[in-house]
Amino acid sequence: MGNPLASRGALIFLAVLGLAVAGQASAAPARPTKPVDLIRYFGRWYEIARVPNQFENGAGCQAPTADYNQNPKGQISVIQTCHKGSPVGAEVIYRAAGHIVDPGVNARLKLTYFILMSKEYWVLDYARDYQWAIVGDSTGRFLWLLSRSPNVTEGTRADMLQRARALGYDIAQLEFPAQK
Repeated sequence: MGNPLASRGALIFLAVLGLAVAGQASAAPARPTKPVDLIRYFGRWYEIARVPNQFENGAGCQAPTADYNQNPKGQISVIQTCHKGSPVGAEVIYRAAGHIVDPGVNARLKLTYFILMSKEYWVLDYARDYQWAIVGDSTGRFLWLLSRSPNVTEGTRADMLQRARALGYDIAQLEFPAQK
């Protein structure tokens, strides 16, 4: 049997270490600050970059797009399309419906996939002409850089990356899926 004081010391050390790690992981996510004009936001978005996530990586998601609209019930409707493994691979389609969490500001959307899985997405920033947008989630762990076109200029890409960094994201984590 081991020394109870040493065991207790090890437990205290692990608890303190756990709190330190939890404190790092629970940094407050960037919050939306700009009102979103939904009519201008609706339409097709091409995913330029993302923080890796199980949802898309599990599908080998390339050439991803998201089409935002309002459905006949007045809900937000999203159809996300990926191509498995390459931009010309088999399509994988995810459908979601949801609502605005912050009416009037319209920057926080709660979407439900497969009837059971809900997630809140935040429009953190966008170009004045709505040609690009930065979207995160309520945890601050995930980020997407979106564009109205499948390819962006180096200047636009640099602007989006700089803005994502200013929002507190580690842009070194981003991956850039192939587009068509």
